[in-house]
Amino acid sequence: MSVQSWQQLLSRRQLLAVLSVLESCSDSRTGGETFKEKLAESIATQFGIRDVTFFHGPNYREIFSDPKPLLAGATARLLPIYRESWSDKDIFALPQARRRLTADGFVTLDELARLPRPQRSYVVDYLNPNDMHTAAAMHLRLADGEALIGMFDRIRPWEAADLIAIRLLAKHLRSHTATIGAGTPSAPADPLAGLSPRQIEVAELVSDGLSNHEIADVLCLSELSIKKYISRIFEITGHRNRSELATAVLRRSFTGGTHQPRTGV
Repeated sequence: MSVQSWQQLLSRRQLLAVLSVLESCSDSRTGGETFKEKLAESIATQFGIRDVTFFHGPNYREIFSDPKPLLAGATARLLPIYRESWSDKDIFALPQARRRLTADGFVTLDELARLPRPQRSYVVDYLNPNDMHTAAAMHLRLADGEALIGMFDRIRPWEAADLIAIRLLAKHLRSHTATIGAGTPSAPADPLAGLSPRQIEVAELVSDGLSNHEIADVLCLSELSIKKYISRIFEITGHRNRSELATAVLRRSFTGGTHQPRTGV
């Protein structure tokens, strides 16, 4: 569908809602909790949804056992009972919901036909008594798995234009989130991990500010040998000069390394 077609079908408010959510996503491209919080808050604000949740997993099946989901409002206090009694009956775990979500990016409870008895019970005995009479979900593919953005409210009718807007959002969000991870970012890899003990010793002496000649004296090696050591260290670590190498050695000492600066030769 062309841009002109979207403009004809959607109001200015709906178009701005889509753009605002995309902008919030762009502002938190580092991922992790900040990304989840900003995205959920923006969807709730821009689309007028009371409770927006974020469940994440390495694949679709494991989304529903997320050990640390982002929850809001009525859903926050319900996590223990959800895990104990309802996660395996979640309506969005149904094959028909999965097909719709992975293909279109968004589906509402009303669009799911002929719910099996366990899922009907999920709606009648779990959602409804907890003041959640409308439910919808958005599916995202992330750098570290897949996610479902749950949307729950007491009354939230999805009119035709609303559905077009939210599906437009889902389509564009997918292109934004393909390189974003929702998990806690891992610590940077130690660039010195591939060095031998002798190479580590040379690197530490470099970080102490010693010249090649001084390092050679300390280690009782020739200056040519030290030059070869340092060239090999640069090759392994990817560092381009002594300053970068010294910075890496110091960073390593602050994150569990054993380097102690020398006070003399």
